[in-house]
Amino acid sequence: MNVLLKIATFLCLCELGYSWQYPRNADQTLWAFKTCQREAKDQKFLEKWKKWELPASDETYCYVKCVWKNLGSYNDADNSIKIEAIAQQFRSRGLNVPASLQKVAGPTSGSCKDVYQKTIKFFLEQKANIQHAYYGTKAESDKWFAAHPETKPKGVKISQFCKGKEKSGCKHYCSMYYFRLVDEDNLVVPFRKLPGYPEPKLQECRNKARATTGCKVADVLYECLKRDFPTYLSMILQNYDNESEYY
Repeated sequence: MNVLLKIATFLCLCELGYSWQYPRNADQTLWAFKTCQREAKDQKFLEKWKKWELPASDETYCYVKCVWKNLGSYNDADNSIKIEAIAQQFRSRGLNVPASLQKVAGPTSGSCKDVYQKTIKFFLEQKANIQHAYYGTKAESDKWFAAHPETKPKGVKISQFCKGKEKSGCKHYCSMYYFRLVDEDNLVVPFRKLPGYPEPKLQECRNKARATTGCKVADVLYECLKRDFPTYLSMILQNYDNESEYY
């Protein structure tokens, strides 16, 4: 069964064109949590989410779906949770995989509420283990960052960290990775939002970038996005850069 789940997970990721390797590290999980928290419209919910409290509400429903998606644990093909990815994350952190994870399997309608209802019981039962597995405490997160100085540190902007960090002649690989526009395998991330950027052009540039390989994917995507709407792109990336100092 586990082999079939792994194959299914791999196929779904390939269809979407990004890899989102598991297990996720503390930098990647912190980005997932912070990015979804920034979508909060009501401050009272934001404060609860930061404390890992998930009260039933429309905002919380969509926060939960956002987090699963940004952690790479949501399958867009059938709107299901990738339980093998979660299991792998647990194992990587020295945790036993709970039998109750199997109850999270299976498709949903894809609505925020359905995803929440599918996973909330598992979350409540395994809250402490989920926090540990995904570096959801400051102590565990800081410990990982201290052990990985090659990663962009907390409190440092992407622009500052990536300055002078060209990869095999690819000027934009570092920044486009930390902006989460490409992933760790140089594949385009299809769900990363660029608020205000024209969607048809965004898709055109993503398709153009997918036609190349390696770190050049980042450069092709950046140059394409910049060519027709440089002002939009500059404003969006500047905003992401400012936010990156605090995740």
